[in-house]
Formats: sequence, structure tokens, C-alpha cells
Amino acid sequence: MMTLWLGAAFLIGLTGSLHCAGMCTPIALTVPVAHPRQLPWALAIYNSGRAITYIILGVVVGFMAKGLDLTGLHNYFSILTGVGLLIVFLFSIDVDSRLARLPVYRHINGLIGRVVGHVRTQGTTKNVYGRALLIGLANGLLPCGLVYLAIAGAMTTQGPATGALFMAVFALGTFPMMVVVPLLVRRAGKRFRFSTKKYLPVLLLLLAALFIYRGMEMGGFFSPILNPSNPADSSCAPQ
Repeated sequence: MMTLWLGAAFLIGLTGSLHCAGMCTPIALTVPVAHPRQLPWALAIYNSGRAITYIILGVVVGFMAKGLDLTGLHNYFSILTGVGLLIVFLFSIDVDSRLARLPVYRHINGLIGRVVGHVRTQGTTKNVYGRALLIGLANGLLPCGLVYLAIAGAMTTQGPATGALFMAVFALGTFPMMVVVPLLVRRAGKRFRFSTKKYLPVLLLLLAALFIYRGMEMGGFFSPILNPSNPADSSCAPQ
């Protein structure tokens, strides 16, 4: 099941980044470079910074997941998350737009924007990659529905290590689009267009099913009920 769950993490990153690339590409293109040949490396380092932040979040969330596991609420959280995604799918709720209306969302965005602007304008061309890393670390904290979905997935893992692994695989899934799309935009300018709205509902439905299935699997809904004193006496044993 863990292999399937890590596959889901990669899918969230890969498919979701098609949607987020449009919003995050302008940020990625603020990475300062002295020469166009530095851009691919700077983007790779910038995205590595994002990944580091996601992994740290995975560790923190993993501790919370451990607490849910100890209280016996782990599987219910996964099922509720799946039901929530199903509601988003059925009612075509634009999560990012709703988040953008929240004052705390705008406050965090503004704060991180000022940090990124300060990092971008400070220093010299000799520390291009260091500034790219710092911008990536800050960008990983931007409020984002996609990241929240990945965090919800990490909440259904078994602890800090698996939470960090889940977020690392999620970050890896975002790399292809978050490196390639800014390069294409830089080369093609406004002529480059992409749209993924028709694919997102399919992703939501698939992830809703996976969250619900994982919650039911963790709760033992798909396992036979065994009698410890007589293993043959189970819900699946012939009567």
C-alpha cells in the first residue's frame, strides 16, 4: 500500500504542477541569473529549495500523523479527506480562489513576496545559485491548494520519516513542469500557452478514491476479523 501511496504523491506533484505552473512560473523567472546559460541550473536549485521546505513540512506533519495514529483517528482523517475531495469534485469548487480571499492568505503571500524581492535584489552575480536556493525555500511556504493536498496525504502516513518521504516524492513530481515550463516561457514568451482544467477533475476524483480506500484499509475494513485464540475462526472462514 505504501508504494501505491507514494505513487499518489508523485501523481499529485506531476499533474497538479501542470495547474500551478501558470501561477508559479513568474516567481521562478524572478531567479536572478547573470547569463541565460545559468537559468537551467538556477531553476533546478530553486526547485530543490522548494523540495527542502516540503520535506521539512512533511517531518512536522508526520509527527501530527503519529499522534492521529496513536489516538486511532488516522483512518477517519483519510476518509474525511477523500470525502472532502469528492465534494470539491462534485461541486466544482475552486479551492485556490477561495483561499485567495482569506486575509491570512494575502498576508502570507505579501510577506513571502517581500522576502523573495529582498533576496532577489541583494548580493552580486557571484551568489546567483545561493539566492535561487533562498527564493525556493521561501516559495515552498506560499499558501497553495496543491501543497495542502500533499500535506493531507502526508497526514495519513505513519510518522516523520514517511511524512518526509511522501513530501519528497510529491516535490519530485513537480520538478518536470516547474523546471521545463519556465524555460519554455522564457524562450517562447507570451506565445506559450497551456491549460489543464479538464484534467484536474479526473485527478481529484482519483485522489478522493485513494484517500477513502487508504482510510478504510488502515481501519481494517478490508481485513478478515481473526479470533486470536483460533486463527481459523474469522469473518472470512467457511462456516
